[in-house]
Amino acid sequence: MPGQNPLLTLQGVKVEREGNQILDFPQDKTVEIFAGDRVGIIGENGAGKSTLINCIIGEMPFKGKIERHFTLNDLGVQFQYNSYDARLKVGELVEIISDSKLSGTDLKNEMKDFELGPLLKKKVSKLSGGERQRMTLFLVLQKNPKLLILDELTTGLDYQKRQEILHTLRRKSAQRTVLSVTHYFEELAGWMSKLLILHKGHLVFWGDIETLREKYKWCYSIIEFPKDALGRLNVQAFRGVEVNNDTFGIFPENQEQAESFLKGCASKNIPAQNRLMDIYVMYTLALNDYERSHEVLFSE
Repeated sequence: MPGQNPLLTLQGVKVEREGNQILDFPQDKTVEIFAGDRVGIIGENGAGKSTLINCIIGEMPFKGKIERHFTLNDLGVQFQYNSYDARLKVGELVEIISDSKLSGTDLKNEMKDFELGPLLKKKVSKLSGGERQRMTLFLVLQKNPKLLILDELTTGLDYQKRQEILHTLRRKSAQRTVLSVTHYFEELAGWMSKLLILHKGHLVFWGDIETLREKYKWCYSIIEFPKDALGRLNVQAFRGVEVNNDTFGIFPENQEQAESFLKGCASKNIPAQNRLMDIYVMYTLALNDYERSHEVLFSE
């Protein structure tokens, strides 16, 4: 961004553990995150997402360059399981972190958004997963951080609780810089402005979501079906991808192609799921492109 210094810069970041390269960013690509950016960090299990977060917050040694234009006081981090003294009650913890009395009007109003009122007398050790996440997010935001880092915020929560937490968070983080690690790609839609895609420690894509959308504007959807049905379907006309060990996917370019292929699946009693262009589809395409262009790297 012209005239603006980045809040965070990453270049050539590498992490090695027991002889294995866990994170391996290229030297010729610089990741610059500016104030107000909302970045979704995505990738399969073991892609290096949590390792990257730990490097950013200074909890893991690395090689390369990470320039931080913020202090620890500017940083708010929500991990899957933040550590607290289990003997404390929620109300006691809130008073300690906020440096305010529970009777204060402002604090009461802020707690309403996170439904903490009924939890104040409960010990932290007695909270459910959803209750703990609401409390953690409230406490993290009490620091008024410039940079908010969320690591699998809604993992383990049911759909309703996920939606409630996300609704509150989107409203509370409107003016903040956010890095969000998640497996739920739908959580990023309409909220994140940029994506950082990792695969086995490698940087697959960094940039605006709209850049990725423009690159793959030819794609209508992805249709996924059991891989063992490949021999019964005509997939030669489509670009295809191995989604996982059991599933294959093809990318129709328009609605007519998609409907025709789905009819073919139905006539052969082959279960198939059609997913219209979204972040998941763009992620799958970007990952497939990267693996094809780095075939030697991922040939094992």
